[in-house]
Amino acid sequence: MTILILFLALFALIFLGMPVAFAIGLSSIFTLIVMTDVPLTLIIPRLLNTVDSSTFLAIPFFMLAGAIMEYGGISKRLVNFASSLLGHIKGGIGHATVFTSMTFAGISGSASADTSAVGSVLIPSMVKKGYPRGYAASLTACAGAIGPIIPPSIIMIIYGSLTGLSISKLFLAGAIPGILMGIGLIIMNYIGAVKYNLPKEERASFKQLGRSFIEAFWALLAPVIIIGGIIFGYFTATEASVIAVAYSVLVSMFIYRELKISDLKVILLKATHTTVMVMFIAAAASTFGWILANEQFPIQAAQWLQDFTSNPYLILLLIIILLLLVGCVIETIAASIIFIPVLAAIATVYGFDPFHFATIVAITLVVGGVTPPVGVLLFITNGIAEAKIKDSIRYLWPFFFVTIAVILLVAYIPALSTYLPSLLD
Repeated sequence: MTILILFLALFALIFLGMPVAFAIGLSSIFTLIVMTDVPLTLIIPRLLNTVDSSTFLAIPFFMLAGAIMEYGGISKRLVNFASSLLGHIKGGIGHATVFTSMTFAGISGSASADTSAVGSVLIPSMVKKGYPRGYAASLTACAGAIGPIIPPSIIMIIYGSLTGLSISKLFLAGAIPGILMGIGLIIMNYIGAVKYNLPKEERASFKQLGRSFIEAFWALLAPVIIIGGIIFGYFTATEASVIAVAYSVLVSMFIYRELKISDLKVILLKATHTTVMVMFIAAAASTFGWILANEQFPIQAAQWLQDFTSNPYLILLLIIILLLLVGCVIETIAASIIFIPVLAAIATVYGFDPFHFATIVAITLVVGGVTPPVGVLLFITNGIAEAKIKDSIRYLWPFFFVTIAVILLVAYIPALSTYLPSLLD
């Protein structure tokens, strides 16, 4: 009964239009007051303990690194190189959008940072070249979802902190699926470009391509340093986030010379705003998750699934459908903190490889977050494109189904997510 009250209160508040973080926090407090005798004085320490973690410290630094790269000319040079490399193909700017998002994903680990940085440059270019506004917004939103899949990944940091799994291995588990998603989106964009007769750019000469590569070299080197350092054990994920900030400042200020001291105020405010939002959601979700754990919801859920079916393949499909629905109505970070402990317990019962299962959960939650009514990434890109949600949804589905296809491939071909982590054993 307690769990039922908890979820009813949550969805009622979301339906009334309350921001998700407040809805999660208030539904948790309401349930504690009505259904338990737990003193409310325990809530504040729990909120603080959730974010008082050295692992969570990586989140604000990766957010800051993404903001610096956006303002410091790094994202612009990635875009120029991607356009020179792929622009001559039908739908070239769309291909460049996906390629840049994949590269930027190796730096920030945040879907929102990736989407806003890449979208602010490429969506206006796409619209100017004749791409429908809704098409540009939908493609960029789905490309932005690659951000938390290709390492580093904020969701994988959260997953590791909640389950004790190696964050380095979690990062590697998402690499191949992220690349597959990028390739799939490029193929679908080509099909869309033919269907809607979207333009292509003039082929860049070898000299122009070489020049754009040289200009983007320091930007392309960033993910190599960050991911390579984590994989080979030179530094932890938290240390990597600090190195990402230091590297982005040095490159933006002293090599590209586009970052000014006066820009730091805007950058810090933007990074702080995003970080506070994420941390507040994480803190609020921790109480919600604690109530679920206290009511033994993971055990009940595992038992219900066992009663329903013992087929592990069907179990995976049910979990994917559940997470897609959850992602539609609950923000990705909040959903991660609420459901990861529950799902990790189920994975243990069924004997799923923990890194394989973590990859499925992470990708599905991110993809679910592309779609309305929450759909943070789609709202970001619609704001940049000045498009209406209903127009974007018209173009969203082909790209969305590409991401679903990748989820199913990862779910039923475990090696796609377990091969690279196994190399660290």
